[in-house]
Order: sequence, then C-alpha cells, then structure tokens
Amino acid sequence: MIRDRLRRWAHEARSSLLEEQDASQVRVYHAPWVVPGMDAPIRDGAVAFDTMGRVLACGSRADILVDFGWAQQAELEGILLPGLVNAHSQFELGPIPQEHGGIGLTRWLRKLREVRRETERLDPDSREALVRVGVQRSVTAGTAAVGDVTNTLRAVPAMAREGLYGVVFHEITGFSPRRAAKALAAAAVAKARIVPWPDGIRYLLAPHSLYSTSGSVIRELCLKAMEKGAVTSIRLAEGEEEWDLLETGKGAARTLVEAIETWWDEFSPPGTDPISYMEDLGALHEQVMLVHMTTATRAMAQRASAANSPLVLCPRTNQRVSGRLPPLVSFLEEGCRIALGTAAAAETPDQSILMEAAELHAAFPEVPSLVLMGAATAGGADALGLESMGALAPGRSPGLLHVPTHGQTTEDPCGWLLRAGSPDLSWLERAGPPAMAFSA
Repeated sequence: MIRDRLRRWAHEARSSLLEEQDASQVRVYHAPWVVPGMDAPIRDGAVAFDTMGRVLACGSRADILVDFGWAQQAELEGILLPGLVNAHSQFELGPIPQEHGGIGLTRWLRKLREVRRETERLDPDSREALVRVGVQRSVTAGTAAVGDVTNTLRAVPAMAREGLYGVVFHEITGFSPRRAAKALAAAAVAKARIVPWPDGIRYLLAPHSLYSTSGSVIRELCLKAMEKGAVTSIRLAEGEEEWDLLETGKGAARTLVEAIETWWDEFSPPGTDPISYMEDLGALHEQVMLVHMTTATRAMAQRASAANSPLVLCPRTNQRVSGRLPPLVSFLEEGCRIALGTAAAAETPDQSILMEAAELHAAFPEVPSLVLMGAATAGGADALGLESMGALAPGRSPGLLHVPTHGQTTEDPCGWLLRAGSPDLSWLERAGPPAMAFSA
C-alpha cells in the first residue's frame, strides 16, 4: 500500500540522514503550535523536511531536536500546519452576480448557465486570465491540492504553472445516450489537446449529478473509476428540486432539468431518495465523493457511512443556493468521512478552505475545531485519494504553512485559525506532486 511505502521510505531516509548528519539536507521548523492535520495539535512542536519537501518527522520540539539538532533550524512564532486541500473547486467560470442566499437550485443553475455563456464570449486571453486568477488565489489561500470539476480543462495549464496538484474531474452530462456519447467524445478531444499531461494532476471522468446525467452513464463512470482504484465525484442532494425529480419527474423537477438543457423524455423517475438511487445504480462506494449533501437526511448519512463514501461540503455555496447548511452533526455522529470544497471560484472568489471551515465553526460550535481543521487538510486528501497530502506525517509531501498569531497566545490553535477568518499565511515548503496518476 502507498501508506506503507511512505512510512518505509521515511524510515530509510531518516536513518540515512541521521548517519550522514548533513545539515544542508534537512530543514527543521519549530513554533509554539504545530497542527499536523490528522492528530491533535502539538504544543512547542517541530517538523523536519528534506530537500525534496518530504516530511521526515513531526512531534514535540524536544523530541525532534534529539534526532535533528544538527539540521538547519527556523524558529517561528504562531502556528505551523500542512497545505490545505480543496476537494471541490471550479476555476473556469466567470463572476456570478451576488444575491441573497436561498435562491433555489433551479434559479442558481440558470445563473450558472448565463455565466458560462458570458465566459465563452470572452476572448481566449481573458478566459485564461480569469482561470489563472482563481488558481493563484487558491494557492495564496494555502491550498496544496484540489479536486477541480471542469467542462473545459482550462484550469489544467494554470494549475501546472502554479504548482497546484490534485485531481481534475471532467464532468459528463446528458440523459439521452446520444447526448452522453457526445459529451464523452468532447471530453476525449479536450484531454488529447493537453500534451504533455502535467505531473501531479490526475484526470478522471465524473458524472455531474442525478438531475443532469443518465443512470447508465453514472453507473458506467463510477464503475470505471472503481475498477482503476481511482476516485470520482458526483453532486448529490443539492436541493429539494432534486428530490422532486427522483420521486415524480414533474413540476419543479422538470423545470430544474430544463434549466441546464438536459431533459430526456424517456427519463423514468426511480421514486427514491438520492442515496437510494445511487445504491440502485451500484454507484454508492468509498471511491465516489458525494458533493454538497445539503438536503441529506439522517438515514442518508447512515447509508453513506455504511458505504464509507466521502462527503464534500461547500458551506458558503450551500448557503447561497439553498439558504441552509448540510447536517454536519448528523454526518459526524454517523461516522461519515468529511472533506471541504469552495465550489466555483466565481462563487467564493477568495478560494479559502479556511473560510469554509470557519463557516461551519460558526454554525456548529459544538463540533470540535480540530475536526473541522482535519476536514480542511487530511479529510480532503483522503477523499481525493492523495496519500501524500494533507498531513505532516513522515513520508508525505503536503507542504508547510506558517500562520503568525502576532503575539497572541492560544490554548486552541485550531479554533484560533477558524475564528481568525482570513489569517495571514505563507508557504514555508510547497507540496510535492502526488504519485500514481490515474486516467479514466
């Protein structure tokens, strides 16, 4: 397994460096607090990196200096943490007019369609600049890896230039076989145009949603990802209209699908909730990320947990679209895997995963801040299948962020980060490219 290989590599590299004691090969950073990403914060902590940006050790300063006291040292005030992971971004759309929250999924999709058309009318240089700004803001906000959903792959070159790694999910829509086949052919052409494909960015086909993609295509794309040991993604339980579509296929439900011009008259409503429909398709799986889940019930959370399916929450977008947040407490009580996303760059222009976590922290004060910081780091890496990201663990290359606290003292560094809103942060180490690129 990849984790075993990472641990073995870290042990071998650490042993070799301890024998050589070459100070130029190791950098040690220490600060009042280290937030590892998976475990509890470490007071007066330290982390050691090699010259390739890989973690050699993370722990208390006293313990790290026993082994690495001879290495280059950097003493910092504030908090150290791994690069953040944005499990659901979308860099390719232009600005979306701001409105009060709760406008409804149908109206929201119409706005997205208008924005997409406006973006397509831009000249190529302007479109490229739009995407580049979103990618740069993501890096500036401390993001090391993303799961970027796309119809055009326009963000891939910008991601490669900025050293932003992760997965691009090429979304497929279409209820009819003809429309779906056309979308798949267009995706293949777009992928073939990017030569060479950049290292550290995986490519996967993904169904867009239950309200835009036929059941047969959802099943095919999810099974294909499972067979390859890869991860794919689908938007699920975004609004009440989606439930109406699956239960009756009439009224507001049909209006929803017509809003994105994908209706197929032969569609037959399954008469079930979104999770049950995914189960019936054989697509509810630990390798299929369920994005949004705003209208999920406790029973749906239980079935998602039983399938070990990662849930990706985009709280600020959820508030804008439906005027509500996903039932986070239910998800956690049922043992669900949780990750965070920002959705479209146009919707959340700061592209800050910390701000997404802060939104949940304010709304669910009973949820420990450590849990939310874990969702913003290790949780996202886990959902995307990026074993080398998200945590300051030996063998990983997650990058290292420094957040100064400007002399403030805290007993809860995770809570401090979330209450700070948009804290100053800077990169001390950039993340390394994840291994094992998949293509589907």
